[in-house]
Amino acid sequence: MRATGALVLLFCILKASGERPKITDRHKNLLVKISDIPIGSCGNDSYFGLGIMDGGLEECDRWKLEKTDPEYEEYKCKVLRVHASVKNGKCTCDEKFEGPICNEYHGCPAGETLEFRWILGEYTKVCTQMCQHNGTIAVGKTEIECICPVPWHGRRCERLACWTKTTSSQPRRYRNNGDHCSCGDNYSGENCDIVKSCMNNGQLENGKCNCVDEWEGDVCDKRVSNGNAT
Repeated sequence: MRATGALVLLFCILKASGERPKITDRHKNLLVKISDIPIGSCGNDSYFGLGIMDGGLEECDRWKLEKTDPEYEEYKCKVLRVHASVKNGKCTCDEKFEGPICNEYHGCPAGETLEFRWILGEYTKVCTQMCQHNGTIAVGKTEIECICPVPWHGRRCERLACWTKTTSSQPRRYRNNGDHCSCGDNYSGENCDIVKSCMNNGQLENGKCNCVDEWEGDVCDKRVSNGNAT
């Protein structure tokens, strides 16, 4: 695999910032950008064992097999393609869809896909980018999905997820507010980093919460685990 050092650096940067962009699939496997996968090469420079061969995304070890593997063709349609089905024993893009992962619709602007969206009381065909909110097309272990910038989540970065703006130790720091993020009830400030009140009878002193027995956390929102209560 290439870019191992870059991945380590990325995780260090994200850990330091506290933000949690979506960079893994639901099984916690790292998502691989389609744009990073080499075209026309399934040799030693393959990226995470993937290559774009003969115009399609492939798992190199299985692509190299001399005989067509029906199981791999089914797998490829399910995991390595967006709009595809097995025809005559081969995974093939559905009608009018094209590209290495069968996500580009012939008739839409270059690189865009076709979706049905509920608009004014009816479903309407719309040409759009597969990944919303500046997400990046990637492949995981179970399907094609998107790497999402904070504060977006979901397969196509379609869902607002303000909890991604901070660490897991501060789940109440931000909250969803329509199409944007706002400070949680116990926080204020431009970056929602000022504690203004405490929960569960905690007392605010000099910007910090003094929690009563059995409670802990920035705003006394976490129950102390058994054996750790003071």
